[in-house]
Amino acid sequence: MIKFPKILLTIMVLFAFVSCDDSDEQPVENPTLAQAATDAGLTTLLSAVEAVPGLIDVLQAEPSITVFAPSNDAFAAALSSFGVSNLDQLVAKIGGEENLETVLGFHVVPAVAFSRDLAASNTFTTLAGQDLTVNVGSSGVTVTDALGNTANVIAADVAIDNGVVHVIDGVLLPELDLPNVVEAASAANLTVLLDAVNAAGVGQTLLDAEDITVFAPDNSAFAALLAELNLNSLEELVGAIGLEGVQKVLGFHVVPAVAFSFDLEEGSQTVPTLSGENLTVVRSGNDVSVTDAAGNTYQVVAADVAIENGVVHVIDGVLLPTL
Repeated sequence: MIKFPKILLTIMVLFAFVSCDDSDEQPVENPTLAQAATDAGLTTLLSAVEAVPGLIDVLQAEPSITVFAPSNDAFAAALSSFGVSNLDQLVAKIGGEENLETVLGFHVVPAVAFSRDLAASNTFTTLAGQDLTVNVGSSGVTVTDALGNTANVIAADVAIDNGVVHVIDGVLLPELDLPNVVEAASAANLTVLLDAVNAAGVGQTLLDAEDITVFAPDNSAFAALLAELNLNSLEELVGAIGLEGVQKVLGFHVVPAVAFSFDLEEGSQTVPTLSGENLTVVRSGNDVSVTDAAGNTYQVVAADVAIENGVVHVIDGVLLPTL
């Protein structure tokens, strides 16, 4: 038997180890954005993304992205800041699904930027079309939104299959477009209400008000009122109760405070209006009704339309103050 020196045996073993065929080894695959968010426990972010149909597919189709992903605690802080208790209420207050998509797009940069790629100060244009600022300092990486609010990166450089995710401790807010009260009424096809507002000359008053809740009668509500009064048109109504009467009626539909349906207390409450008389509002679960000075009760048929200076609820009747 041939005996090899121990040192030669050791060299031969090492050579065999490093020269073995590694062609069967599979390359490591990075997770998708959804998988990474799931692994990181970002359940609220995932719920927000899923609330916008097709958004996750849009993000996945982007060739290169950097995502600043708010933690669950970040969303909890945002809910508290907006005075809401869940994501659906938050979406209502920011103006609906379209604005939610803008908010989420504001967290995504269409380029890959690991923390090592960042300069001391960076300005990135996001998928929302608005810029956010990313700064690197001795204490870490911060991100500043369109309103000047700053969030901290608390977990950096999570590689995904089309980019990278950085977890942050705040929800970033872009500038959001909300309609004014006239635009909202036009979008809801409340044409008779708009005609009444124009006839009474109160449109600018509503636009200039700081905080308002509008209970806006739909067209069928006005038709029912005209039929009840044996009148054929809005012009005849103006003739019957006078211009000041129309102004008082319209003012009776406006509360000088912002109250989304979920802001209302359960049960009955009395609220002041711009007409100087109080209106009774009743919330029962998700249902809201309003009762006028004559005891007539009408239902909110479309709630929580956010506007620049408050909110609009569409109702199925015209509320009448004391005339």
